[in-house]
Amino acid sequence: MSTFVDLLPQEMQSAAAEVPVVATRPEESSARSAPWSLEFFAKQQIHGLVRQLFFPSPAPVRQVVFSAVDLETEVLPMCLQVGEVLGQQASGSVCVVEAVPRRQRYGIVPEPGFLASSPAKHFGALRDSAEQLSTGLWFMPADVFCADNHDFSTVWLRARLAELRLEFDYTVLEGPAAAHSEAAALGCLSDGLVLVLQANFTRRVTAQKAKEKLSSANAHLLGTVLTGRTFPIPEAIYKRL
Repeated sequence: MSTFVDLLPQEMQSAAAEVPVVATRPEESSARSAPWSLEFFAKQQIHGLVRQLFFPSPAPVRQVVFSAVDLETEVLPMCLQVGEVLGQQASGSVCVVEAVPRRQRYGIVPEPGFLASSPAKHFGALRDSAEQLSTGLWFMPADVFCADNHDFSTVWLRARLAELRLEFDYTVLEGPAAAHSEAAALGCLSDGLVLVLQANFTRRVTAQKAKEKLSSANAHLLGTVLTGRTFPIPEAIYKRL
């Protein structure tokens, strides 16, 4: 995989060097084949990320988890972008999943019956409960993924991911922050996990601890993504480069 370590803030370089960086979030550089713009660059970066993650050789990848190093980093928008491009490039069905326990997202423990009831155990149940965004692309909110399960046990997660494999060709999961044990479990049971670092915010020691925790749990680390990076140079100048 390509390495973008030189694009990371200085205080994060040594930590990031131990995990290959798959791509950066599209808010930055220049594209030489067309007039430069943030929007064009964004699309190019997401397309490249999808190619590196889901179409490597020889082993196919079908389930990928995105997990932020920092609790404050938003991951779902990136997952939706990846799912949209994957739906355009792949020949199968794609589902973007909020695989974050409600107690982590909102800081509460759900009351019994607060979450949606588990779908009936028949083929297509999860797909029927998900929202179809476009041809071949679905979105599954946390209440559908979690159903009435309050704790992500390994047995339950393995079964849930197996259901997703049966009903969708590809799954892009917004996982819990790397500090939570559920992130490591998802990284072990899926095809791999991508760490999301936030530019000018994620500290080297925090990224290093997250990487070590996931590695000690035998999670399959696919790489890292740098999000939120900005340039001090005005866009008009980049268009001239």
